Amino acid sequence: MLFGNIRHNPNALFGTCCLAYIANGLMGVLPSSSLALLAHNTHVSLSTAGLTFTGSAFGTILAVILSTCYLVKATNSKLVIILGLAGLIATSLIIPITSSFTLWFIAQILQGVSGTFISVGLVMTLTFNFGDRLSEKLNMLHSSAGVGSLFGPVLLSFTLSLTHSLLTAFTVVTLVSLICLLTLYTLHFVSKAPTTQSTEASDHQPHKARVNPMHLIKNALFWFMALQICLYVGAESGFSNWLVTSISQSASIALPMATPAATLFWVGITLGRFIVAQLIKRGYVTGVRLLYVCIAGGCLSGLLVTAFLCNPPICFIGSLLEGIFIGPIYPSLQSIATRRFSRTPALISCLVLVSTGLAGMTIPFSMGMLIPLLGTRGSMVIPALLCLCVAIPFALANKSERHILIHRRSNIHIEPVSTPVQDLPTRELPNLQALA
Repeated sequence: MLFGNIRHNPNALFGTCCLAYIANGLMGVLPSSSLALLAHNTHVSLSTAGLTFTGSAFGTILAVILSTCYLVKATNSKLVIILGLAGLIATSLIIPITSSFTLWFIAQILQGVSGTFISVGLVMTLTFNFGDRLSEKLNMLHSSAGVGSLFGPVLLSFTLSLTHSLLTAFTVVTLVSLICLLTLYTLHFVSKAPTTQSTEASDHQPHKARVNPMHLIKNALFWFMALQICLYVGAESGFSNWLVTSISQSASIALPMATPAATLFWVGITLGRFIVAQLIKRGYVTGVRLLYVCIAGGCLSGLLVTAFLCNPPICFIGSLLEGIFIGPIYPSLQSIATRRFSRTPALISCLVLVSTGLAGMTIPFSMGMLIPLLGTRGSMVIPALLCLCVAIPFALANKSERHILIHRRSNIHIEPVSTPVQDLPTRELPNLQALA
């Protein structure tokens, strides 16, 4: 009886989703943190080993293509997550023990595919099972990914000091992924979007039974969402990638002395998402107001860091504030987009991943190219401006959505009743005096 209750418990489902995202976050940082050792194991230079990141990005693109072509038609989120976890288990066993660079490169492609499948499947699962609390759950989910990313380097350092082997750290990912896979297999939850409606509903609303992705692509809200994600990821990746280098060069200190800024930034992102999830859970804030506050706070915090690049302590505080403010933006945008397009969660997740990859590849590279022209301080202004620009497509999307709702309400016609009111049969009330 107790086991049956656990299998249908939404808290058990959400906890398993968070644990799966922690494993995904761990596997995302372990290869990069141990790049020098992996290059030594495969007998290649560091520059050649850096090509594995291209393999991971290619795997992400491949997974997006597969998701767009297949998952939109067969949205079984449980199968998608299980496939992703199985791939994560395989890569966590192959990467630390292989001596072949080719096999390592293939494993990185598989890791990109697996991580994308896990991300898409988890968002679909939360959409199907926690639609009324989606913003809160997505903030908590992405907080768990931040925990995995923060815990990864610590885990690697601890296991290397004890065992002097990479396999121990990667085995933790294997065990966590295996636990999540077995747990998800036994849990009962909604894993498919409802594709059919009741007979009565289908008579009145036959057009809602199936959504044409081509009609969705022509929707302006669809592209406003993509632009919001691009601008946010550009701000986050640009700030995080150049933060330590900018502080080191401006304050004339060694890189290890500036690295706490990056750590505090990621701690702030995790902390901000956790705090916002609790505020939403208790009904203290709403999604729209929250986003405007976070956008303004992220811009001001970024400008604070830029103005005091020569003062590391202030930069550390500003980096923490930057993470706290911009951390909730990504899951909140994803939550709003998923609610707007609730019948195509797989396509929305794929668009989010494409926008994330596009901005993550172009913005940091562009900032590096502009440093000789604008200087370090001028380039660090770009992430703050990008964060502020998120408000523009967000406001346009809200305005467009209001116009659509007004247009739909104006087209609603009330059908006249077949029998006039004056022809309806009347019923005589009882005589109160007789009853008395």
